[in-house]
Amino acid sequence: MGVSGQNGGMRYHTTVAIPVPAARAWQTLAAIPDWPNWTPTVTAIAVDGAPGAAPEVGWAVTIKQPGRGAVEYRIDVVEPGRRFRWGNAKFGVRQSADHVVVPDGEQACTVELTFAMEGPLGGLLGALGAGKIRQMVDAEANALREHLAP
Repeated sequence: MGVSGQNGGMRYHTTVAIPVPAARAWQTLAAIPDWPNWTPTVTAIAVDGAPGAAPEVGWAVTIKQPGRGAVEYRIDVVEPGRRFRWGNAKFGVRQSADHVVVPDGEQACTVELTFAMEGPLGGLLGALGAGKIRQMVDAEANALREHLAP
C-alpha cells in the first residue's frame, strides 16, 4: 500500500483481502453499471458497452464521483476474470485505474486497486491530490470488501 512518485508521475496501490471466491469479486467489479450501488466513490456511471456484459477494451466509461465533475475513461486492458484498467489523457496527464482480482485458494481472494497519474504534470497533480486519491481508492477497496463479505 502506498503512494510513490515515478518519472513525472505518481502511483497509489492498495490491496484488500476478501473471503469470497475470486470469481465473485470479479463479477462485482465487472458489473460496472452497478458500482453506485456498492461504493460511495461513484455516484453515477455510464458505460457504452452491452448491459450485463463483461468489460471490453475500447469501452467508454463516464464516472461521476463526489466533489468532481463527470470524467470519461476508456478501458484499455482486460484480462477476463482477473483484471481491467481504464484511463484517460488530458492536458499532459494520463490517469489510469487498475482493478485486479487474485485468487487466494478456492474461497478467498485479494483485490488490488491502483490509481496512477503520469506525464509532465502527473507528479505535481498527484502530489497535490495524494490525500484525496488515497481516500477514494481505500474507500472503494473497503466498500467492495463490505459489499461482498458483510
